Amino acid sequence: MNCMIIEDEEPAIKVLESHIGHFRDLEIHSVYNNTMEALPHLQQAEVDILFLDIQLPKISGIEFLKSLKVKPAVILTTAHREYALEGYELEITDYLLKPISFERFAKSLAKAYNFKHSKFEQGQQKIELPYPEIKKGTAFSAPFIYIKCEREYVKVLLEELLYVESIKNHIKVVTKKATLLTLMSISQMEEKLPQKHFIRIHRSFIISLHHISKFNHTYVIIENKMIPIGRHYKQAFVKSVEERKV
Repeated sequence: MNCMIIEDEEPAIKVLESHIGHFRDLEIHSVYNNTMEALPHLQQAEVDILFLDIQLPKISGIEFLKSLKVKPAVILTTAHREYALEGYELEITDYLLKPISFERFAKSLAKAYNFKHSKFEQGQQKIELPYPEIKKGTAFSAPFIYIKCEREYVKVLLEELLYVESIKNHIKVVTKKATLLTLMSISQMEEKLPQKHFIRIHRSFIISLHHISKFNHTYVIIENKMIPIGRHYKQAFVKSVEERKV
């Protein structure tokens, strides 16, 4: 996706550029120091995400936002909290307070991805992602997550995620295409995944309900992998699969 930055502080630009640089599918289209210069380019170019500062010379970010008839996913970047309500009334995608941490930036990017891809029309046909509960503005249920592997962040599509296994202070994330190892607790990973599609069935395992091929009351089978069901998790698992039986 293409993004535009409108920001008049060089340190803030550098932070955004650094964060964006970690995402292979995100490209900086242009950077501007004020809204007047950016406006004609925003109208002509295909911009998916706009990172917009509020306190800008000539025209503020809020006034600029009010003037736009067609908006990309807009993420406001500011050091001031008091504009948040007004920003959300203008249907922004997210509101980032400076200094912007990478973790917070990644969550904001997930919202912007939802804005662009969660539901769109092609002619008269509506097309939706495999996770239909994901709607514009949801915070923690993106159709993908990023997993840090060594010095890179790797995108993992939730529809391809098979299961997660805890290994000491790391977790192993197993997808249809790859196996990733990252420094994270399984409880932290559990918080990142939508509960409707993923469930913890053991102190060491989280599984995708969609990818279960067989199960009984003691184990499940996913891609020929037998995964045990812990006795403390059995009741919640049975309830989840019962809701899907026909």
